[in-house]
Amino acid sequence: MKRIPKISLILSVFLITLITDCEKDIVQEESLPEEEIVKAIIDPFYADLNEASSLEDYWNLFVADAIRSGKPDPGTGRNINIFFGTEPDFASGVTSDHAGRAYDICNQETVSFEIIKSFWEDYSVVQRLYTFYHEAGHARYKYRHPCESSECTAAPDDYPVMWLSVLPSNTPLEEFIRDKNNFFKRNWEGIRYFDCS
Repeated sequence: MKRIPKISLILSVFLITLITDCEKDIVQEESLPEEEIVKAIIDPFYADLNEASSLEDYWNLFVADAIRSGKPDPGTGRNINIFFGTEPDFASGVTSDHAGRAYDICNQETVSFEIIKSFWEDYSVVQRLYTFYHEAGHARYKYRHPCESSECTAAPDDYPVMWLSVLPSNTPLEEFIRDKNNFFKRNWEGIRYFDCS
């Protein structure tokens, strides 16, 4: 009779143990119930915004968002003047459904607009995004409202960013993302521009 060398015996036992353990792992994995995967449809690009975010934070986000959306010049290199206004200046055309006002729209060297502070303080992050992009749309891209108060006959099915600067507090982020994509693509019903000729 031949004897199996001691090392071969140890290796054989080790391999049998390893194979048995692997089979147990496979059986255990198969018997585990599948976990339900819940995907949130949220763009992490906006995740850093919160109640304490400044107008500068929103401007930096706007510039980065414009660049990633394919805009060649979102306003970098211009004189940026974004500030809080104290209360709506109704005599200058700002009404209760406007939360800000753009200035020097036809000046190619500036981006200048105000946000009414009392509105901003009461807004959700999504409302702030709409308001900020709306006013930046006037100041940077010369976008006008699709219609002025006296011209509007009915509200649109979808409110583009340039429709109003005041939206309901329960407006979801996904709706803003859709609308701002159209905003950067210049794709909404009633698009108009200020005449700077």
